[in-house]
Amino acid sequence: MLTGTAIPVEEYLRTSYEPDMEYVDGQLVERSVGEHRHSRTQTILISLMHSREAERGFEVFVEQWIVIQPGRRYRVPDVCVKSVPHDPTPVVERPDLVVEILSPDDTLTEAAEKCAEYFRAGIPGIWVADPYRKALYSYGADGLRLVNPPVLENELIGAVDFAALFAELDRSGRRR
Repeated sequence: MLTGTAIPVEEYLRTSYEPDMEYVDGQLVERSVGEHRHSRTQTILISLMHSREAERGFEVFVEQWIVIQPGRRYRVPDVCVKSVPHDPTPVVERPDLVVEILSPDDTLTEAAEKCAEYFRAGIPGIWVADPYRKALYSYGADGLRLVNPPVLENELIGAVDFAALFAELDRSGRRR
């Protein structure tokens, strides 16, 4: 949702927002704020990817600014991956993979629109995880497609079994 207030990109990039905001054509765009299933999915995925960083030659980031169109569009995907070495800048340009994790209020249509922006920006890997429906999607030239079984592989990070991730998510809510 747009805030309706136009601000210069320089102000956006030097300001911290709570919750995070994205920047689209001079306006701030609210991001869905995750709750338990969203947050735990993000945590489990980051933990898995982090364990592979040194061996496979990448860095994983959580809620990192990425540039879609310099000066016009900046997004904050839930997870992104960049091969190393790379120049550590405040805004990542063209990550190798982005992962959006749906929140209860997110729709697949909204996710597909954001994924289309990522695709047009030249990001080669675009995944969408829905921890509520235990579904996994990938985005490419043909748009958003359901992945079944929910396993995706990326040359950089290897295979990620989201069925196992969703099962871990279910177990984590029952531990005490």
